[in-house]
Parts: sequence; structure tokens; C-alpha cells
Amino acid sequence: MGTCFSTTDWHLKDGQEEAFADHWTAFLKWTRTQDGFESARLVADEADPHHFLSVGEWRDSTSRQAWSDEPRFLELCMPCVGLCDDVQSSQYEVRVAF
Repeated sequence: MGTCFSTTDWHLKDGQEEAFADHWTAFLKWTRTQDGFESARLVADEADPHHFLSVGEWRDSTSRQAWSDEPRFLELCMPCVGLCDDVQSSQYEVRVAF
């Protein structure tokens, strides 16, 4: 089980849901090749079809930081960002697990 997480709160422009899912999938195909990556989920807000949340699980903060420092990170992430009105990212570490 990973000890660190990355999350992104995505608020899409109208009509971009399918394109966004395609770009996010391409981004994650690359991400899953990165050392320390464990899993990721993209979930859709049941009440707002333009709102998505992605959660990535990482072995440690060093791996997570190395991923976001890679040049390919921006190359593959920016098409997702371009389909959004607002994007907010955060980094977390596990404090309690059971």
C-alpha cells in the first residue's frame, strides 16, 4: 500500500467529458510506467457531469515528486488542463490507515 497520494479536482468545460477521459487515460498509461506508482482512479461527480476527481497512489513522496518533475508530465497533462475551466491539485500522505 502506498503512503502518498496526488489528487486533482477537475472542472471541465461543457461537452469535454469524453475527450477529457481519453486524454487522462493517455496520461495514466505513461504514469503507470513511473517508479513508485501504485494505482489511480478517475471518478465522476454524480451530481455534476463536468466535475471529476483523480486520485493517484504512490509508494512515497520521492517517487511522486520525480513523476511530476518529468518533462513528459506537462506534455501529457496539459491536454487535460486545456479542457477545464478550473483545476486544483493537492498532495497528501497517509496519517492513519486500518
